[in-house]
Amino acid sequence: MQKRSIEKLVEETLDSLEGAKRAEAKPFLLTRVLAKINSGEETANAWTRISVFLSKPAVALAGLLLIILINAAIIFSNTKDNENIQNINSSKDEFAVNVLSIYESENQEP
Repeated sequence: MQKRSIEKLVEETLDSLEGAKRAEAKPFLLTRVLAKINSGEETANAWTRISVFLSKPAVALAGLLLIILINAAIIFSNTKDNENIQNINSSKDEFAVNVLSIYESENQEP
């Protein structure tokens, strides 16, 4: 019984497709779509304008060079600071005193 009902549903579905025909677009649809694409500057938002400006090769190259120069300046300034810190630490080591704590074991003579 279930098999017959499934077959009946399948046939009803196939019969419903007999009256179907190809969809047609409205006249001049392609012309309107192309006109909308070409007039994109009017509808462009701020993010689109910013991305267009930043994607120009001159701006992109200048930004890349700026980032490289900033990184180089940071690296060279940190190497000078590291040398000064190492000099200070080496002078502290000369005056270091060993402090014994009660937790360190020593050989105690009885």
